[in-house]
Amino acid sequence: MIKKHWRMIAIIIIIFFVMIAGAAWGFNRYYINQLTPVNRQNKQPVSVTIPSGESVREIGHILEKKRLIRKAWAFEFYVRWNHLNTYHSGTYTFNQTMSVGTLMNDLKKGEHHGLILLVDVRQGMWVSEVAGQMAEVSKLDKKDILRKLSDHAYVKEHYAKKYSFLTNEIFSKGINYPLEGYLAPGNYRFKVTKKDPITLDRMVDQMLENTGNTYKDYLSQIKKNKLHSFHDILAMASLVEQEAPKDKDRRLIAGVFYNRLDQGKRLESDTTVIYSRQKRSRDYTIKDIRKDTPYNTYTRTGLPVGPIGAPAKDAIESVLKSTPSKYLFFYARPNGKIYYSKTYKEHLAIVAKYRHEWSEKS
Repeated sequence: MIKKHWRMIAIIIIIFFVMIAGAAWGFNRYYINQLTPVNRQNKQPVSVTIPSGESVREIGHILEKKRLIRKAWAFEFYVRWNHLNTYHSGTYTFNQTMSVGTLMNDLKKGEHHGLILLVDVRQGMWVSEVAGQMAEVSKLDKKDILRKLSDHAYVKEHYAKKYSFLTNEIFSKGINYPLEGYLAPGNYRFKVTKKDPITLDRMVDQMLENTGNTYKDYLSQIKKNKLHSFHDILAMASLVEQEAPKDKDRRLIAGVFYNRLDQGKRLESDTTVIYSRQKRSRDYTIKDIRKDTPYNTYTRTGLPVGPIGAPAKDAIESVLKSTPSKYLFFYARPNGKIYYSKTYKEHLAIVAKYRHEWSEKS
């Protein structure tokens, strides 16, 4: 009986240690996983500021909030276990492909430390407005930026050779800036150091790469579209972008434009008059409407010679997936409400009813 009793105790002890070993092994695997990169594919730069005097625990929470590490506790445990408690404060540029070890090593050495410049390209922005943003954050001269972006030879050498979607259409006669409509909207961050200063090409290339990604995403639909070219699709999308804020209306308006093109009618979009004037206001006159330019869709049939701003991806999709209808006219009120008409008579009645709202708004 005594032998059986001790044998049972021995089995229990063995089971206990096996369970402890298993738990330790499981925890170790879990812990090691918490130290791995959050996303090995996402190289999007993330700016993070580490204040002076912060504890390791606080730094862990900052990095976890920025989604640069999986768990703050694992970061803290790793740092304390490896005696890496010293770090350099400042603003860093990291990304989700970096492991906890890499992040802490850079904090210890003060690497990835540099000035972060932000360029915010909003939907519908003109090249002239984007140039102002770039000049403001980079201290480059706006006039020099615009000179280069209007220079066909410069654009061909620096951009057109690299991006296949930049066809000869961007150099058509009458176009203000070859890259108008191609500088994709977005929030762009640039890390600037002595070894890697900010340049016009660095900023423009990142915007063109985003446009290139959109082009690839919709390539099969672009080839099937009746407009036939990406340039013309961007041109229509830029009109749609500035005519309506809501996706439903954008698709309907794109459908109206297609109907008018099919019937050989002028698009008569006020946004093209505003762009022709290069003034962000609706104080244009009949004289402005009648002034012939390659962009004015009141004086010329078809699409404008090129885009009249930077359309967002959803505006491009609205052109590729427009809503079919029999409408030939639309009218937008200042409150965003849009009315559609099949006949010119119906359209005139709507205009007469609501036109005063625009003069009151101004």
